[in-house]
Amino acid sequence: MNEFFRRLRYLLNRRRFDQELASDMEFHSEMAAREGGRQFGSMLRLREEARDAWGWTWIDRFFQDLRYAARMLRRSPGFTVAAILMLAIGIGVNVAAFGFFN
Repeated sequence: MNEFFRRLRYLLNRRRFDQELASDMEFHSEMAAREGGRQFGSMLRLREEARDAWGWTWIDRFFQDLRYAARMLRRSPGFTVAAILMLAIGIGVNVAAFGFFN
């Protein structure tokens, strides 16, 4: 249950956590460079791994996919009308068939 609340807290305060993560990683990168000259690795990859551990990445990806789908449907209105019409016909046929056989 604690993990659920931790992930929910991250989801609601994502910007603050990302800013803290960026500053912490910058600090550790500078410290590693000063002490031994070691490199920290790809900062972007490490930040993505930390986000995966903190939160629900599938929610972020789901909303990204929804925004992308909305943009594509707005870009091609003919396809959008055809897709909605096909869905309406398919749902209508199924409802009529189940209603008839019931």
